[in-house]
Amino acid sequence: RKLEGSDPATFELIQKIQTLQRRLIAKTEEVVEKGLVIQEKEKLYSELKAILARQPGPEVAEQLTVYQQNLKKKTIQMKAMASELNMYQAQVNESKYEQERLSRELTEMKRKYYLQKRKEKLVEDMEYEGGGNVSVSKSGPISIHHEQITAAKNARIRYTGGGYAIN
Repeated sequence: RKLEGSDPATFELIQKIQTLQRRLIAKTEEVVEKGLVIQEKEKLYSELKAILARQPGPEVAEQLTVYQQNLKKKTIQMKAMASELNMYQAQVNESKYEQERLSRELTEMKRKYYLQKRKEKLVEDMEYEGGGNVSVSKSGPISIHHEQITAAKNARIRYTGGGYAIN
């Protein structure tokens, strides 16, 4: 209904102003909402940027592959050195066993040598004394009468450290 006595142009202008104000309020609310969305997106962007800055780059991946290759080479070298070490340890053990065997042989030979020397000395002493009943065999012990052995021991001249004879 139209009001009488009013200017229709002003009424239309007032209605237009009110509509524009409503639209302005709606648009302002939209702008505020979009501003909040933009702030949230900027916050998310900065968080993701910080996470991305902590992530390794392509140069780190290249370094990692180089390190892995070096590790493989060193592992192969270490295995080779371990096998060499085992081989050398086996050689050392063989040498130790050989040394022990030779040492036992030497000890046995010395024992036989000194036993033979003792036999020869006894025979020599007996011959010096004039005893003739001495028989020496290569494999067996000396067969001498008991009296001859005691006589040989008693007849020997012994000397002290100064060269004086002891009887």
